Amino acid sequence: MDTQMYRHTLPPIRKQPLVVELNTADTTTLMLLHGIGPAFARRIVGYRDRLGGFIDSTQLLEVYGFTPELLAHIAPYIVIDRDSIRHLDINHLGVKQLARHPYMEYYQARDIVRLRDRGMVFLSEEDLRAVPSMADSSLRRLLPYIDFAQ
Repeated sequence: MDTQMYRHTLPPIRKQPLVVELNTADTTTLMLLHGIGPAFARRIVGYRDRLGGFIDSTQLLEVYGFTPELLAHIAPYIVIDRDSIRHLDINHLGVKQLARHPYMEYYQARDIVRLRDRGMVFLSEEDLRAVPSMADSSLRRLLPYIDFAQ
């Protein structure tokens, strides 16, 4: 009897396409995306935690090693819930807490706190323009993460 005819070859294991919500997915869920292994999954979650959540899929390019090709490959399988973004309380956080955000430099955080110490309350984008070290490009990136509540 030929044992060859009873051997079954299994197809290679492929990750199933699914849709993943980028701001709430854990590392295990992220690894279900084809092209995302444990290292990328950890980097994505770590950066997302520092950022406060993703507002756009192109922010994945800010994750170390992430390429435009990989983003194009997984883009159809990711969605972003902006309601889960964690905001920066611009009127109450200290310099160190503000400066932890990837889009804010230490000196910008320091200038914000100095202005608050002089009595300024940040109520709008225009108020943030009063920060001497805040360039328009920095402000545009940072605005979706700012909470102007008093």
